[in-house]
Amino acid sequence: MEKLLEKHKIVAVLRSGSVEEAKEKAQAVFKGGVCLIEITFTVPNAETVIREISFLKEKGAIIGAGTVTNVEQCKKAIESGAEYIISPHLDEEISQYCKERGVFYMPGVMTPTEIVKAMKLGHTILKLFPGELLGPKFVKLMKGPFPNVKFVPTGGVNLNNVCEWFEAGVLAVGVGSALVKGTTDEVTKKAQAFVKKIKECTE
Repeated sequence: MEKLLEKHKIVAVLRSGSVEEAKEKAQAVFKGGVCLIEITFTVPNAETVIREISFLKEKGAIIGAGTVTNVEQCKKAIESGAEYIISPHLDEEISQYCKERGVFYMPGVMTPTEIVKAMKLGHTILKLFPGELLGPKFVKLMKGPFPNVKFVPTGGVNLNNVCEWFEAGVLAVGVGSALVKGTTDEVTKKAQAFVKKIKECTE
């Protein structure tokens, strides 16, 4: 999973009010060149969305579940075909459940204490949340004591600041509203813009 994050550098974080909207947005971001798609469990029947967009995997999409806050959601996600699990917090039960099933888990952290706890559980690729509150400078500061940890900020990442995050040393970024708001055509264009911008600032 680390190689996939390093290669693609962006995860589309999908939140929507219905299964149909989520499916449409997932296809729109993929059409725009974003392959890592995270279906959040704030979406009604998120597991149904994961199942119904699984056909995109054949075309190169990597589909996972986000905002997973308990083992029950984790179980539903994995049974529906989620290839990775992301949570806004650090959860030992989810960590253990994913480990037993060989599924990649990215816990959320926002303090040095949480980073150390995650490392003790065997996790070195961590979601930085909320990214907007912490900022790129936090990543630079954490690289000192934790040089082997790789961060994926989510929350507040947009086209105007995405390069600052990569300059700070993140592995990838999670992008929600700045990417997935709007019509499907607008979402596809935004996805293309993000892919282009990230390529420009990481090459």
